[in-house]
Amino acid sequence: MIFIKEKESTNIVWRKALYELYNSGFIPQDERFTRMESLEIEIECPIIEKVDERFPINQKNIDIINQYIISGENEELVCHEWTKIYYHRLFDEPNSQIVYIINRLKNNRTGIGTTWRKEIDQQGEIKPCMLSIIVMKQENKLYFQLHGRACNVYDKLLMNIQEFVSLQKYLAEELNLEIGRFVFTIDFAQIATKDIEKVKEIISQK
Repeated sequence: MIFIKEKESTNIVWRKALYELYNSGFIPQDERFTRMESLEIEIECPIIEKVDERFPINQKNIDIINQYIISGENEELVCHEWTKIYYHRLFDEPNSQIVYIINRLKNNRTGIGTTWRKEIDQQGEIKPCMLSIIVMKQENKLYFQLHGRACNVYDKLLMNIQEFVSLQKYLAEELNLEIGRFVFTIDFAQIATKDIEKVKEIISQK
């Protein structure tokens, strides 16, 4: 497993993940991917910053995603279909998981939400990659743990981190807490074979 720890920058985490995965990941038998490895990211106090210009999703689309994940606004403009799954699975009524988490943390330390629905996803063509969130209230801070089954590090990781840090920030504000540690565990972090030259270019500039 690859471990990456950073103070606040999501961009630095993305670049470090590319570098470490390229240099330390194993070469899988699946020819669609050139590197694969388990990955855990820890950001001590994450911030939403302007995305690295080398990331293949532009700032406008990232801004739309970061707002959508907490509000459901402008769904027709969201370029990432999986983000729509995350929002609806976490926010939709009845029994909104986000409402449950907010209410639970008013009197308890932890809350859990999940995006996987077996009756849909076992046979679905588009399956959620981000599977669960666990939040914890600790010393007036909101700690956030995200678990993903898979993530394409070149063209998805930075987006996933930013959208779920946006959700962490939203929950913290609703609970009048400060932003705490963000941890992201990915079972299979990947570099796609089609992206390898772009990855080499980015890590050569590290």
